[in-house]
Amino acid sequence: MIRQSMDEWFYTGAKATYGTFDAADAADGGSIILPYKTDLTDTAHGLLTGSLLYIQATDNYNGLRKIVSLPDVNSMIIYAKYVAETLANTDTWKTMFTYDSWIQGELRAGPPFEFHGFEITLDVASATSESLVITVDAVFGSAFDIELYSKDMNGIQHISYMFDEPRKLSGGDKINVAWANSNSRLWGIKLFTRRLV
Repeated sequence: MIRQSMDEWFYTGAKATYGTFDAADAADGGSIILPYKTDLTDTAHGLLTGSLLYIQATDNYNGLRKIVSLPDVNSMIIYAKYVAETLANTDTWKTMFTYDSWIQGELRAGPPFEFHGFEITLDVASATSESLVITVDAVFGSAFDIELYSKDMNGIQHISYMFDEPRKLSGGDKINVAWANSNSRLWGIKLFTRRLV
């Protein structure tokens, strides 16, 4: 049996691991030539260039995206073809992962996969009692959501955690890493996954 190689996914920022977009127009960040780029706004979002993020609830930008650059502290240019849209302040980004599939330009659930573990590094140990929580946002609905890991981050600078047995997830399930990070530590999060198909 041939096993797929393990995939690694990188996220980085200096504020919370999630956010909500401003009620503002998306802007063309350079969609005339490949790779296409779009500029989105979330005031003081704290994400860093090169980070992945998972966008939800928009009309045109949902799915796993990568930050190309940061024109200022309120903007992020992502790899995505620009389509005119006014985002609502209910549209979100998260430190989240799933294997999405794009079929004829439409976002669909990807294949089932395994979640092997994660690493988290802070520039300085956290000094606030706030839990980092990793959950599965289940494709079959909230009745199937499950918490996989939780830790109070007070005094923590590094976590390296691998499950004894990989967690098997359905296609469309999403791994969600949530931490408020109210003392604004610089963080890097790496997730380890493997496709099953």
